[in-house]
Amino acid sequence: MPHLHLLPFPHFYRLPAGQTATLPITRNGLWNMTPFPFEKQAGPVFPVLTVQEYATGRTVRGLCGLLPAAAFTGGRVRPHENTLISRLERQRRLVLEDGGALGKPILLTVPSLAGLWQGLPGDPARGGLTYRGPEQAYHLATGHPSAAAVDLTDFGPLVVADGHHRAYTHAALAAEGHPGFQHLPVVIAGADELAIGAFLRVIEGDGMSLSDLLGALRPFFRLSAISEGRRVQSPGHWLLGYRGAHYHLARRPSDATDTDTGWLTRVVLPAAFGITDMRNNPRIHSIYPPAGEGGVVRLSPELREKITLLGYPISRERFFAEVAAGRVLPPKSTRFLPRIPSGLLVWVPT
Repeated sequence: MPHLHLLPFPHFYRLPAGQTATLPITRNGLWNMTPFPFEKQAGPVFPVLTVQEYATGRTVRGLCGLLPAAAFTGGRVRPHENTLISRLERQRRLVLEDGGALGKPILLTVPSLAGLWQGLPGDPARGGLTYRGPEQAYHLATGHPSAAAVDLTDFGPLVVADGHHRAYTHAALAAEGHPGFQHLPVVIAGADELAIGAFLRVIEGDGMSLSDLLGALRPFFRLSAISEGRRVQSPGHWLLGYRGAHYHLARRPSDATDTDTGWLTRVVLPAAFGITDMRNNPRIHSIYPPAGEGGVVRLSPELREKITLLGYPISRERFFAEVAAGRVLPPKSTRFLPRIPSGLLVWVPT
């Protein structure tokens, strides 16, 4: 396979240098924002994003640049999970209206970027913008001034960690010949610095009684009632919530070798709920699990009448093993952290 190179930004956009407690919301398209709040930064340059968590002090570094859209359709950048049909349709409409502009780069990961940082020229910390979010501080430095592309070939498989809908909508439009879609803005971070979390599955109960729900799940799990919802501590286990009741679920032994989310999607959802296509079924969606002290999961009142399932995150080793085997996980199987906020680094092609 030919070498894959990260290209420097010929320019990019951001808020003025300094500090900000808020970022403009670009979710509904850049050109819907009046007045346009971002300043153009000259290149060629590789911006550097550093994220620090307040609670743990953990620091994540990401190198920002451009990748050819063809890298996402030619197998050099790999997906790790399926996309949601409705999200793809919405993303296509928005990026067509914006002519390829994106208010949020795609987060990519490789096993490690430890060998990259020392070889980059210049001072990465100059001219920075700091965004202080509720849980992390983000520093976007103007970065490494360089016109030379960075060869990514030796860093292992390059995988989409967050932004599948943006990446593959953009790449499909580029393949169709639309102008402005030839390159995609990305942030590349080592998986050894990122954390992997899990999404909360939310299923419409449609009037199912608690006893019927437990009966539908019993062929697949050992069930134990618990007094409050707590995050599970190992693979093969889930937290179930419904109508104020909480249960610990343990996957029954079987010959299945799927990941937890793969097995849940392929085996349990069709049999217990009649959900055969998670990509396009309005009865199920996935959300960020609510935060709670000491591992407690406190569901909001509107979630109490819905069936909720929270599993254990996939390990980095299993994640890359699935990628290496060419397997694709169900939608919302992973929640790579930290998330890259919208409006921090903006790409407007010219």
